Amino acid sequence: MRDRPGFRECLTFPLATPEARRDLLVGGTVMFTLLIGWILNLGHRLDVVHRLCHGDRPYHRGFAPWGRTFVRGLKAFTAIATYLCPAALFGTSAFLLGRAGAAFTSTACWIVGALFFVWGVYSLPGGMTYNAAYDDITYLYRPDKAFRRALAGGAAYGWAWVIACSAMSLSFLGLLGLGVGFFYTSVWAWTVVGYAFSRALVLSDLPAGKP
Repeated sequence: MRDRPGFRECLTFPLATPEARRDLLVGGTVMFTLLIGWILNLGHRLDVVHRLCHGDRPYHRGFAPWGRTFVRGLKAFTAIATYLCPAALFGTSAFLLGRAGAAFTSTACWIVGALFFVWGVYSLPGGMTYNAAYDDITYLYRPDKAFRRALAGGAAYGWAWVIACSAMSLSFLGLLGLGVGFFYTSVWAWTVVGYAFSRALVLSDLPAGKP
């Protein structure tokens, strides 16, 4: 039985150290560049997860070298597109078939596309976490491997999803800060997500006292 990640420890991880708070501020600021900032934060988050899973403190060390961080995030971004590609293809087919009047076939495609979407989203944290922890790039283009890791996570993986969804919901409070606050709260939320799934999938397998 895997240990469930603690709700409070996950929510406070992005603020737990001066280095973490600095990286959150930097991450939120680069989000003003939108997609580029999102990819940079994705690469940075994978670096944090890697150090976390190997007990390599401090976990937060900034975004430098920026080029390497961006490339790592870009690879992961491509993986996200790969995981969700079947859902997008079936969704597009459903839309076109619906416009052509093939209602039954369109509905079937919508259902299959929705199932692929749920499968892809459910599998992604498993693949991303193991890719980050062990630098195993196969998880970025093998959704089947990621899905098996997700299933192996059991109840702990499901609980990590509860924490992740809670953090993402709370992040929308940042919109109250003239909208731009959401850049910072979203970086906080995604860091919570990375930590929660690390706790559920990898950290619970490490010997006591590590990291």
